[in-house]
Amino acid sequence: MARISSETIEAVNSAGILDLAYALGNNPKRIGKQYQIPCPNPGHLARVSDNTYIEPNKNLFKCFACEASGSSAFNYYFWNEFGRAYDKNNKEDKKTFPKVIEAIAGLLGIPIVYDDGSTVQTKRKPYVRPQTKELEPLNDDICDKVYRAFLSLCPIRKEHAIEWMQKRKYTKEDIIALGFRSIPSGEELMPILHKLILKGYPLARVPGFVQRLIPESVGSQYPKELVEPDKEGRGYWVWTISAGKGGYFIPVRDRQGRIARMRIRRDVGNPKYIWFSSTDNTATEKEKYQIRRNGAASGAPLHIAPPVSQVKIWEVGNDLSEVYNVKVIIGTEGEHKSQLAANILKSTIVGIPGVGNFAPLIPLLKDWGTKKFILAYDMDTCVLF
Repeated sequence: MARISSETIEAVNSAGILDLAYALGNNPKRIGKQYQIPCPNPGHLARVSDNTYIEPNKNLFKCFACEASGSSAFNYYFWNEFGRAYDKNNKEDKKTFPKVIEAIAGLLGIPIVYDDGSTVQTKRKPYVRPQTKELEPLNDDICDKVYRAFLSLCPIRKEHAIEWMQKRKYTKEDIIALGFRSIPSGEELMPILHKLILKGYPLARVPGFVQRLIPESVGSQYPKELVEPDKEGRGYWVWTISAGKGGYFIPVRDRQGRIARMRIRRDVGNPKYIWFSSTDNTATEKEKYQIRRNGAASGAPLHIAPPVSQVKIWEVGNDLSEVYNVKVIIGTEGEHKSQLAANILKSTIVGIPGVGNFAPLIPLLKDWGTKKFILAYDMDTCVLF
């Protein structure tokens, strides 16, 4: 029997994981720049319902229930079908290999070419990939004002203060300057949003804030400023945030000292760190009370972290290069890590949102005239260029 050609195997492996997820009927739901699906492993599905993340920009997937991960359509299909990773040393897995390649090719319409020159033309499995309604976030000046006002009204829980001061080694003054705050409970949130709206702060298209559809009977319980009748008579739209339960906010600053976005450090669940991000799913969501509108995705911007002593005197709107030395810049991953490193090294640290996300970094370094850039990812990566 002829073997499948290396060209076909390469085409299958380089196919989009997100496209394959749609073709398999996994129904991914967009969360910021990532997509979520339930873990297909029956042993985990009852325990966790939305813990598998697909990142199409990197063609990666990660399941936080069964720790499965991969960077190819083959990895994703094998895990989806068999609930585990492919083992090249397993004889049964080796026998399954060509069948998996053929199955993926059939789903995605990839021609299967064999070493003997024969070809099987496949027909892509029809599926509709929902078109998410993308709303452009408000400019960073407005987001900064909204986030600062919002954070000033959020609580600081004892357990978070203990973590910041004992584990992270921040002082009380550091916490105030950096703007760390706990995620408000449902009871705390409504008065906070009410105050923001009464003071004229816009919430639409500020990442993290969103309106959800609720029944008319429930809508009457909210202050009138927080709700808006649905034009189709389905209930009321009420303002809320996309933050989950339990955790705290980490402000993410841009080169002008503005809180342009925020990250969330969750108390429980994985991943531990997520973006404070929202969406508008009015074009795709069929479940009435899962509909969200006027939300905007956060994206994944750089976090500019000079020493906290500089943050305390950094006037919003001034480019960091005008008030602090940026000739030598260190890049690392993580907001806490970058800020604590900046405090220790007395240098500017740029928090890079994920390994390999250098696209926004290069023009920044050129614009600043940076002479030396040091890339430091934990203990296993340190590059100078």
